[in-house]
Order: sequence, then C-alpha cells, then structure tokens
Amino acid sequence: MKNSSNVIDNNLYVSDKTEELNSGFAKTKIDSNIDNKIVILIKDLFQFGSIIFNMSELSSTQFAFDNAVSLFKDNNLKESIEQLEEILKVYPNNFESLDLLSTVFIKGNNPKEAIKYVNKCLQLDKSNKKHLELRYKILTYLGDHTSALKSLENLHKLHPALNTARILSNHYLSLDNEDKSDQIIQDFLESDKNYAELYKGIRHVKAGRFKLAEKSYKNVLLKDKNNIDALRLFGLLAFKNKNYVIAEKLFIKAIKIDPYFHLVWDNLAKVYRIQNKLEKAKKSFKNLIKLDPNNMEALVALGTIHIKLAQYQEGIDVYQKALDSNNKNPRVYLSMGHALKTLGKRKDCEDAYKKAINLFPLSGEGYWSLANLKTYKFSSKEISLMEKSLNKDIQDQEKIQMLFALAKAYETKKDYKKSFSYYKDGNWMQRKIVEYNANENADSVDLIINFFNSHKDTIDFYSGHKNNHPIFILGLPRAGSTLLEQILSSHSQIEGTQELHNIMTIGRKIKTLNDSENYLDNLLKLSNKEINSYGKNYIDETLWARNERTFFIDKMPNNFPHIGLIKMILPNAKIIDARRNPIDGCFSCYKQYFAKGQHFTYDLDDVARYYKDYLKIMKFWNSYFPSEIHTVCYENVIENPEKEVRSMLKYLDLDFEESCMSFYESSRPVKTASSEQVRQPIYKSGMNYWKNYEDDLIVLKEHFPDYAK
Repeated sequence: MKNSSNVIDNNLYVSDKTEELNSGFAKTKIDSNIDNKIVILIKDLFQFGSIIFNMSELSSTQFAFDNAVSLFKDNNLKESIEQLEEILKVYPNNFESLDLLSTVFIKGNNPKEAIKYVNKCLQLDKSNKKHLELRYKILTYLGDHTSALKSLENLHKLHPALNTARILSNHYLSLDNEDKSDQIIQDFLESDKNYAELYKGIRHVKAGRFKLAEKSYKNVLLKDKNNIDALRLFGLLAFKNKNYVIAEKLFIKAIKIDPYFHLVWDNLAKVYRIQNKLEKAKKSFKNLIKLDPNNMEALVALGTIHIKLAQYQEGIDVYQKALDSNNKNPRVYLSMGHALKTLGKRKDCEDAYKKAINLFPLSGEGYWSLANLKTYKFSSKEISLMEKSLNKDIQDQEKIQMLFALAKAYETKKDYKKSFSYYKDGNWMQRKIVEYNANENADSVDLIINFFNSHKDTIDFYSGHKNNHPIFILGLPRAGSTLLEQILSSHSQIEGTQELHNIMTIGRKIKTLNDSENYLDNLLKLSNKEINSYGKNYIDETLWARNERTFFIDKMPNNFPHIGLIKMILPNAKIIDARRNPIDGCFSCYKQYFAKGQHFTYDLDDVARYYKDYLKIMKFWNSYFPSEIHTVCYENVIENPEKEVRSMLKYLDLDFEESCMSFYESSRPVKTASSEQVRQPIYKSGMNYWKNYEDDLIVLKEHFPDYAK
C-alpha cells in the first residue's frame, strides 16, 4: 500500500487512502488494490480465533481435510479446493470444509466465491461471530454497502461490542444520520455493564445534570486516560455548555487515539466551526471526507465553510460535487443559489433556487430567496402555488418564509394592503418563535452607558493594539450600510469584507473569564498586555477575509453597543454610523426575514424601541468619543452622494477617488440582502417608502411623530 502524508492542525494524521480491511475490525473500507487486500483479509481471518473441529467424522475424512489444509499452506489453492469439494460431496454440511473453502477463495482473490461459502456456514450457525464479521468485510469489499450495513447491524445485535458500535456509527454518519450515529454508541454504553460509569454520565446529561455527568466522565478518565468514549462524551458535554476550547482539546486527544473514528472528526469540525476557526474547520471536514467520501453532510458543510471564508468559487465547486453525487437535494441547490447570488450571477442563482423549489414545492426558503433578490418578479402561477402551499402540511419556518415571499410578491405588484397582511402574518409567526425582550435590551443599553460613565477615569483606552486598518460600519440592519461598504470598497486602499463576528466573539471570551453575566466588569481586570492582545487577535483572526489593500471594513451592524470595547482594544479604528429615517429603517427591518439573529425586527413596537435604544447609546458614544465617530444618513447619500462620499473619505484620511462614485460597477462579492440593489446606481425610490403602507404603520408613526409627516 502506498504511504500518504496528510498532516492537519495539531499534527493529526489522516490517510488519504480508504480504510484498510485489517486487524482490529475498525478499518473496513476497501480500495482498489485487490491483491494486498486479500492478504490483509486472510490475516484478519486467522486473527479472529482458532477453528474448533468436530471430530465425529471418519478418519478418512479427517485425513482428506488435513491434506486440504496442507495444500492450502503450501499455496496449492486449486488442489486444496478440489480436496475440499470431494469432502462436501459426501458431507455437504461439513462446517470445517465450508469454512476453509471460504478462506481459500479469499486467498485466491475470488471474494464472490468466498461469500457463497461464508453464507453456507451462516446457514449452519446463524450467530457465528467469525463468519458474520467475514460476511460484512467481503460485502464491503464487493461494494454492496447496503447488504454490508445490514450484516453489520445483525453482527452488532448478536454480538454487541464497542468496536462494531463505532463502525456502525461511522456508517450512519456517512448516511447523514448524525443522531443515529451518536445514538448507537450511547445505546451500547447503556447496555453494557462494563461501561456503567459512562452510562451514568449519559443519563445525567439527558436529565440536565451536567455537573454529575462531568464527574462520571472524569472518573472513567482517572482509570483510563485514553478512554476514547469518555473523551468524546466529555467533549460533547463541554460543547453543550459552550466550553468550546475544552471540547476542542478533548476531541483532539480522542482523534490522536483513533484517527479513524468518523464521529469525532465530525465533532471536532463543528466545534471549530462554532468558534469561527474556519480554516481548522475546513481541514477537519476534509479529513472526515477522506475517511468517508460518501458523507454528503460533511461535503456540504465543507462547501459552506468555503463560502464563509469568502472562497466562493471553491464553495460552489464543492456544492457541485455534492450535486453530482445526488442531484435531488434541494438544500444544496439553495446553498448554491446563495453563493451564486453573492457573486452577482443572477440568472444562475435564480435557476438554483427554482431547482430547489421543483424538488421541494413547499420550500418557503426557496421562494423567499427569490423574493430576497429584491428585484425578482413572481409570476401569477408562482403566487398561486405559494398561496396554495399555506393550506398544506408545511413546516413552520418554511411557512414563515413563504409568507414573507408572498408579501414581497404583492409589494412588487403594488398591492400594499395585501402585501402588509402577509408581512404581518409572517412576522407574527416568527415573533412567537424567537426569544426577545425589549425591556431587557433597554436595560442592557443602560448598563453599558452607566458602566462607561462610572469608570471613565479608570478604563484603559491607551494600551490597545495601534493598528489603524479596521473601519467599522455599524447601526441597524437595512440602514444603508451595504451601500456605504460598496462605495468605500471601490476605493483603491479599502477592502470590503463582510459582517464579521469577531468583536462579539471577543466580548464572549472576556465574559467567560469568570462566567460573568456580561463582559463589562472584566474589562477593568484586563492587563495592558491582555488589552493589546485582544486587539492584535482581532487583526490576525480577520486576515482570512482580506487581500492586499491597507484598510478593511467590518460591516457587522450589531457592533454598535460594543464601541467602548472596540476603542479599548483598537483605539485607532475608524467607526462609521450608518443611519436611516427611523420609520423607513424600522419598516425595512420588519419586511426582512433574517436567516438568524435580529430578533427585534419581527414586531413593530420591538423594532421601534430597539431603534430608540440605538439612538440613545449612539448619542452617548458620540459624547464619550467626540469627533471619533462619523455618522452618515442614508437620505443624505441619496440626495448628494458625492458630498457624503468626500466627507467619509476625509474622516478616513483618504483622498477622493472617482471609482467610489461608480461603485455599482464593482464585481466584488456581496453577501447581504442588498447585494442586488448595490449593483445598480443610486436611486431615490427607497426614500419615504413607508408611506405606501402608512395606514398600517400607526405604531411606528406614534413612536416617531416628527418623521410621520
């Protein structure tokens, strides 16, 4: 077998060949080198145990069998087969001869004949462990994976073992059934008294007794520090409790013990992904795919990691590979469509969304994705199909998105009454699902303001990392931030990236230093070195999103409550507040279905109060950091774009460039809902757009009477 040398993070080695059929029974997939594999298979045969002969046969039969064994050992396979067949003519159910024949045919590179005799042995002894194992291995070798899985399930049922549970777990994972993959391990641990302590841990987790579960897993590891199941289950517990760094370490240790345990690779990839360690997640998913090339879930996840890393064409290529294996998966077409939309490939992305809908007619996400292009016009037939779907057995999230899509469809037709009716229904359904409390948000804003007011003289704003490359564009979503990013990223020295989560991740890390309810009090405990380190980490951890230009934009709108933290760790960073008329801004949020987050947008009163909280804290930040935050009003950009662009560039200490005025010609990827809108020149139709729905926006008018004229 040829050697391979794929090394990933933490120096973990994963072979680029498929798993060998070797001793220990854990490595079961077969490659094309049949001669080497047969040798391995025959080695396995003898490693599974000695043959016990029934000595009731006649001495002449025993002599003939001994002769067949001798011929086999001398590699006279043809003569050995002939001798054994002579025995079977007299004794057709002679178990030892049937068994040896299967072995001879394996050594003779004839697995199809071998399986016949393995099956005959199992007809005589249905629970024979050795032949159940052989049957599974040969079927896998022959590529009959469906029969192989059934055989393995039968083997595990009759002879439950941790090793077979792990192999079954790998199989189920390759079939995109992660729950079953995990459950087969847990079921075994629960059923085997030798694993009583692990079983206790599992029961504690199911009951929510996490401290007791941790104790159980630690007890196992005290006795056996390399117990891979305790390490993995302990890692899952840490993951569940959002202790991702601990989970990561435990999964890595488990993989070092058994680099062929697919489920641990899956666990590690996901813990990297949730920590936004995307390069490591990418490598982990790649290693899982090397072990299990048919794992479609891992393949699609790898494509999504590429997209998150702004490697859009690579992501599209991976999605296409997944579709080449199974072109009936609507989820992959949707992901493909999203990536194509980001690249501005309008027709291709529409085609991908429509293929998803054809495969899954109740795909609210498919219809909403078309609507979210903002300029797509639904046909009467499409509108009729959407409306009929509402009366069918449709999953809640699909129905919510279908309602938003219908609202947009009627908005395009200028039937604003019907449009608002669907927006109202969709928002109300979503509001009942999400968790959001406007009072708590207001309290959080007050807490931040009070903290920074109270500690103005003690907070260290001088030790942060002095890098001046980041430009933060923040505010409410749908307030024109994508337009500003598109304009600025058309400048030769500015890189447009995407909505980066790094500032909020840093906040969470500071919070978890002592499990505080928020990160504020811990800010006072940071040393000069730690403050600087957080700033440097931000710069280093966002490198993947940047290319050659000096400055880069972080367009995460939700960063505005964290301006104090930003100024601590990156004192030279620039901050642009993208602001919009409150009624237009709030209503634009209300019309948008967000794939995740932004829970305040699904109720008009909630979004209005959130806007007021935003105004309150931005007023505070502007007084706290005078002249350090640049506010840009969307309406001013629309009315006098060059003046606003020059003003922004002056704030950024950059020269004006004409390219900023032809931003719509840029081919850069744009991920937000405004991706299609910023690929056209500035238009005024979005100003005071709320007046088309004026009669239904009483709540917003009451919150903002000065703008309701």
